[in-house]
Amino acid sequence: MTTIELNHKQTTFRNKVSKVKNLINSFQPTDSTNDYIALKSKLDNIKSIFKELDILQNGYCAPPDKVNLKDSLDTLNDLQEEAEKTKISFLVLLSNYESKKETVNNTSKNNRVKLPDLSLPTFSGKFQEFELFKLEFMNLIGKNPSLNEVQKLCYLKGSHLKMKRY
Repeated sequence: MTTIELNHKQTTFRNKVSKVKNLINSFQPTDSTNDYIALKSKLDNIKSIFKELDILQNGYCAPPDKVNLKDSLDTLNDLQEEAEKTKISFLVLLSNYESKKETVNNTSKNNRVKLPDLSLPTFSGKFQEFELFKLEFMNLIGKNPSLNEVQKLCYLKGSHLKMKRY
């Protein structure tokens, strides 16, 4: 890579990092969901900036003869630090949205109306009633993600199976 190409890539890199910095500094939240999605998509831009940094590193590792290696390493170090600081600032901004989103979700969960408890289905042992029992049981217990398999089995084996003993 020639000195001109390295300088051009360095300038392009610095411009992209500057754009992300400007976004961080001028970001005005309006709608948390849309803002969060926009920030997540910008995270992909930051990842591509780091890929460009890798290309620059390769170029600086094999500099043209006229370029001082110490200056190249200093420049590369500056670029890396600038990119890392920008990435951290961006991730802090993004995490603020994630924590706000979590707070809103927790608040909305806490504001739900308390519904009366549902009675668990019972199975009388009649073959004709098994499909209805299975459907009710799966909807209430079997598909409940907050219960583990042992808890589900305990509900099934509990007093909810009223089979006739012969």
